[in-house]
Amino acid sequence: MISKQKEKKVEPIYEKLAPGEILIISKEGNCITYAANEKGKIVMKKVCITEEN
Repeated sequence: MISKQKEKKVEPIYEKLAPGEILIISKEGNCITYAANEKGKIVMKKVCITEEN
C-alpha cells in the first residue's frame, strides 16, 4: 500500500527575477509576502504596513 505522502508530487514554481526586481506573492490584511532578487540571490520577506494618523 502506497502512503498518501508518496502519491503527492511536489512541483516547484519558478519566476525569474531580474536584479533589483520584486515579486509580490501574497497579501494578508496589512502584510505582504514577496520575493526579491538581491545581488543574484532570491530572498523571501514579509512586511507589514501600519497606519499612523
